[in-house]
Parts: sequence; C-alpha cells; structure tokens
Amino acid sequence: MGMNRMSIEDTKLTTEVGTIRELNLYLQSGWVLILSYCRHANDTQQPRYVLAWQSNEEPTRPELLDEWELHELEEQKYR
Repeated sequence: MGMNRMSIEDTKLTTEVGTIRELNLYLQSGWVLILSYCRHANDTQQPRYVLAWQSNEEPTRPELLDEWELHELEEQKYR
C-alpha cells in the first residue's frame, strides 16, 4: 500500500490553532492537519488550522506559551 494514509474516520480528537508556530508544534507532536480556513472579523482575516489526533496512543499536546506570555513577548518587540 505504500504510504500510511490517515482517513478522517480515524480522528479521535480535534483542536484548532491560529498560528504557524502552534501548527508546527502540533505537527511535530504527531497531529495531522485536516483543515485550514480564514476567519473574517472586522476587516481582518485570521488563519485557522484544524488538527486531528488519529493515533491510538494518548494525544500529546505541545507545550505552548500561554496567552499572557505571548502578549508579553509581543510587547517586548515594540519597546
């Protein structure tokens, strides 16, 4: 059969992220990207990425900075 193709039926859990950084961390943790779309809000477009966990093992979630830490990092950038 060649490549081990995952099907949507194998999905045990989904999650949604909004940054490439988070997306990459999830992909490295074994998640699969199943959908990306743009969310429109007040003239802005926000990318959204929907990831699926399809393994029989316990899902591993990447260690992400929380919102507050991310906000702090953003603030630092403009000082």
